[in-house]
Amino acid sequence: MTLKKLGDLNIRYITIIQLAVALLISLLFQFVIPLSWQPLDAYESGYDVKHGDPGTNLVFFTISLWYFSLSIVWFLRRDNKYINHFILYSIFPLSLIIVLEFSVLGLYYDYIHIFPLIIAFYITWKKRDNLIPYYIIYYTIFFTVWLFTVYFLKLAYYGAPLLTFILNWSVNTLLNIGYTFFVIYLKKKSRKS
Repeated sequence: MTLKKLGDLNIRYITIIQLAVALLISLLFQFVIPLSWQPLDAYESGYDVKHGDPGTNLVFFTISLWYFSLSIVWFLRRDNKYINHFILYSIFPLSLIIVLEFSVLGLYYDYIHIFPLIIAFYITWKKRDNLIPYYIIYYTIFFTVWLFTVYFLKLAYYGAPLLTFILNWSVNTLLNIGYTFFVIYLKKKSRKS
């Protein structure tokens, strides 16, 4: 199936295909690709870190890996509003991680976080007019359930104290809600001109 034919599919079918490919990529990162190839994990736990070592995340359950996987499959159909919104709302969490990596850790090559951030900026620049404001409600509910579930089940992120975890979630949620209102403002302003 060529990319042109793939682009002609119904949005639901293409979303299922994109999610299936992203699932495959995420499973490869969990079970095949060594954890030491994931820059932040290797930096934090040493470059001989392996999947399943005490205190390491199950990377399959991290949102960052899903941002990365969906950024790769984004190229299959760049106008998928579901995938675009998922990646779009990664701007703040990924930016905060990258600022920390660059300024504090000196980690400048974390492709797991940098690549999806580049795609998120592109979507913001080129496709922000397609932002559907009420999607922030679904996004917030989905990610709140995801984050707190993996935290309390000790699948990912549990190395952070609960207060830090809640603070991080709160900041990212508020920034994404603020971003949504900012884009609504820009849309209204462009319609008036």
